[in-house]
Amino acid sequence: MIVSNTSTLILLGKVSILTILLDDAKEIVIPKIVYDEIKRKDSFEVLLIKKKVEEKRIKVLDVNKKDYEDALREFKLGEGEAAAYALYKKENGKLILTDDGELIKLCKIENIPFAAAMAIAVKLFKKKKLTKDETIEKLDGLYGYGRYSKDIYHYFKSEVK
Repeated sequence: MIVSNTSTLILLGKVSILTILLDDAKEIVIPKIVYDEIKRKDSFEVLLIKKKVEEKRIKVLDVNKKDYEDALREFKLGEGEAAAYALYKKENGKLILTDDGELIKLCKIENIPFAAAMAIAVKLFKKKKLTKDETIEKLDGLYGYGRYSKDIYHYFKSEVK
């Protein structure tokens, strides 16, 4: 099971690879607090995410705040990121989707597999779900929307061969 926080789900929707990922992964799970954060926004991506929730391709689960209070205290995580971390632990997740630097640090410390939106684009390319041109286009879009350094952008672009 893949667990996601807010920003990565929105980024994947912005560059039109969320549905492709769902076709490949079958299901993404998000904490209710993440869904609440998403619903406060107003955009195409939000409508897409809401539709995927209605179709039960994105599952929304409750997470008790007690389960992530320590992570909130020890790391500079937002509640959505901390809840995604707790949900991953509770449900024995396979991967956390995140572009949040603090959650990435926590994942590295605890040896939790994670992937940022750019990594997902490259993984979909390697699985032949995206062409080379589509993948470069998605990476360009993510570079424009996200807070990626040039080094990270060029690294992922170099993976598309």
